[in-house]
Amino acid sequence: MLGAGHMGYAILAGAIRAEIIDPSEVTVVDVSEQARKRAQDLGCTAKSSASEIPASNVLILAVRPQEFSGVAKCLHSDADRLAISIMAGLTSNVIAEQLGSMTRVVRAMPNAPASINKAITTIAAGQGATESDVAWAKSLFSGIGSSVEVEEAHKFATTAVSGSGPAWAFSLAAAIFEEGVALGLPPDVADKLTREMIYGAAALLVDSNLSIEELVRSVVTPGGTTEAGLAAMSEAGMADAIRAGVRAACRRGEALASQ
Repeated sequence: MLGAGHMGYAILAGAIRAEIIDPSEVTVVDVSEQARKRAQDLGCTAKSSASEIPASNVLILAVRPQEFSGVAKCLHSDADRLAISIMAGLTSNVIAEQLGSMTRVVRAMPNAPASINKAITTIAAGQGATESDVAWAKSLFSGIGSSVEVEEAHKFATTAVSGSGPAWAFSLAAAIFEEGVALGLPPDVADKLTREMIYGAAALLVDSNLSIEELVRSVVTPGGTTEAGLAAMSEAGMADAIRAGVRAACRRGEALASQ
């Protein structure tokens, strides 16, 4: 495993906890002494440089995209192996080119709720990947939540929707909290109301058989407070602002891929 930061560690810990992988068979590489210590506490071997790791059948790439080329120089091989990448913006062709043409690539994008095993991970078969490679990746990420298989061509859009998505939700929560305080609520009350409201709405969104539009309408009473609020939000351009943010994230991913 290359990189054991917040997301890398969450994936590793979840897979070990779910007995998907055996920690004694895992070598973790990270420049951070703290990250290596956490990996060792899980029962893994930890190294500070990719040049120190043994030949591996599976590589999990959880480093920053801009760090990958340096790491890849230590890992380049003609061996037949699987690489699972959570690096945004790097296509499977680029990854295979730098690691070796016999490297099969699966791209995945989990999101922040991985830290509480509530992630949604998008998984795409990339360069040379087989059905069994994708199945193994799905098994790996089942330790931190659920997954959905997508085409690699859709990875920029899925990263913008679900990978970056928690930040959109947190920003919405922040605005609701701040306005609640501005309206006179004690901060602790506004904080609890906002968190529990978002939590309950998210659970309903996941568990309900209604469409998203139907769920919105289910809260609205004609002439009531919610209708007035939605009208004001529409006039302020809330939906357009959110769409613009998702679109900008997608375009940024495309730009990173072309660099």
